[in-house]
Parts: sequence; structure tokens; C-alpha cells
Amino acid sequence: MAVTRTILARKGLIQSQHGLTGYEADQDANWALLDAKVAFVSDLQFPDLGINGVVYGFALSVSSTLVPGLAPGILYAQGVRYAAASAPAVAAAPANGTSYLFYNSVSGFYYFPGPAGAALGDALLGRVVASANAVSAVTAATRVFGYVSAAPGGAGNFAVPHMLGRTPVGAVILMTSGGSIWFQPSPLFDASNLYLTASGDGATAAIQVW
Repeated sequence: MAVTRTILARKGLIQSQHGLTGYEADQDANWALLDAKVAFVSDLQFPDLGINGVVYGFALSVSSTLVPGLAPGILYAQGVRYAAASAPAVAAAPANGTSYLFYNSVSGFYYFPGPAGAALGDALLGRVVASANAVSAVTAATRVFGYVSAAPGGAGNFAVPHMLGRTPVGAVILMTSGGSIWFQPSPLFDASNLYLTASGDGATAAIQVW
């Protein structure tokens, strides 16, 4: 009797081989239930909480052409893990302007004019500044659970770009000087910025975002 081996799509669980016991229907039902219900820690952090972005690597670099350098790395987009063991290929950046490089788990890499992606769950890799024929400057995206520096230079309200590519799920202010920095009451943050208030000149902080 032929043996059928099935790998379930959601979590990659392998069903028991058929043609051995005569209880194939029960086994299939049990494996289908496990595949539908089992959850990993990454499911909570990324798909369920909506945390997407670069976890490691994917550093951008300037280039003598319109194609920026891009290192290997690991990211999550739409809650799906993407790991590149070698430098991934990306298209040329739009000439004579500033654009943002994103990754979508279905369509891949693309450039967008603003720091929040075209689709929910897209991962930001960084900002690219291009001349007519070269990439002249790059800014890396903030990693998941990364840090943003705040140094307002005076008392009052101010905004800091967080470069997460989406609205943060949360943020914590860690003071690196005397004085105080706190969030404005509304909004705390949006898809582009953190909105803060400083108590006085010289206050600085590192803000962890995720």
C-alpha cells in the first residue's frame, strides 16, 4: 500500500503516514486541529500584536548607482518571518528625491514616498536619498525593540521621527540626562513621530520603541 506524507500549510506539522494503522481519519483530524490551534511565541509578538519591522541586519548603504547597498538580515512583514542569508536584490530608487524602502511578504521590496508603508504590516528598511544617478545618503529603520534618541535643546513640545514604518505598539522613555522628557497627552505617537515635551534645556533621552 502506498504511503502518503502530508505537510500542513499553517505551521509545517507533518501528518502521520497513511496505510499503517487503519486510523487515518482520526489521525488527520487530530493533526488538522493541532495545525489550526498551535501557537508560537512569534505569533503573539508579530501577527497578533502587529509588530513588524527589521529584527537584525538589512543595513542600507550609499551607492554610485540608484540601487542602494543592502546587507542580509531578518525581518517580519505581515507577521511572516523573512530571512536573507545573502544580500537581497532591490530595484533602483526613484531619482532626485527621498524615498523609503519597504518589504511586503507577498510582493517583496518597494519604494514609497512616506515613512509609513503602502499596506498594513509592511516592514520599513530605511530612508534613501538619491540624486539623478546615485544614492547619496541612507538612514536605517529603527529595529523592532530599537532605540530613538531625543535631544530637544530646550523646554516645550517637540516631535521625533521614530522610523519604525508604522505606529508603535508601545514606547518607554529612558532619561540620559537631568531634567525630564514625557509624552504629550494626545497623540503619544503616530505612524511617523513620537510627540514629546521637555522640561528644559539639555534634557536628553533614549526611547525604546516596538
